[in-house]
Amino acid sequence: MSAPAAQAAAGCYQSGGHAGYGTTYTCNIWRTNHPWAMYGPGRITPIGNVEGVLNAGNSWFVCQKRFGIKLEYGSIKNDWFAYTLGDNGYWGWVSATHFSAGGNWEAVPGLAHCPGGFGDTAAYPGERPVPHTWQVPGPDRESKVFIN
Repeated sequence: MSAPAAQAAAGCYQSGGHAGYGTTYTCNIWRTNHPWAMYGPGRITPIGNVEGVLNAGNSWFVCQKRFGIKLEYGSIKNDWFAYTLGDNGYWGWVSATHFSAGGNWEAVPGLAHCPGGFGDTAAYPGERPVPHTWQVPGPDRESKVFIN
């Protein structure tokens, strides 16, 4: 599947609660991907990023934040990530490069920003199995990955 020529103007919408979160947002992902397991307020600590899977289509997300990882996927470039539970039970962060809405280096429209401190430590909300592998440049064949 190739990257879309232009990302759609429509964004995410509030969709009720999931997995213990009172408010979540439904967004469209244009391709199947692997949510990244990572944390850190300054320098990023990647834990792993190949076990979780999130299929293309509509999925729910908790919030989004900017991390110190810049991804390029074809002509799409971003450093925003959104937190969700993957289709196979792994929690993780999905790059904004995989969302159908938004632009380069911009937050995903309609998706709330994470509250302060969310995602800063390995103990942030969301239980997930511990990933075992880390892969660079990335599991989804990103053309470039810049960490911190």
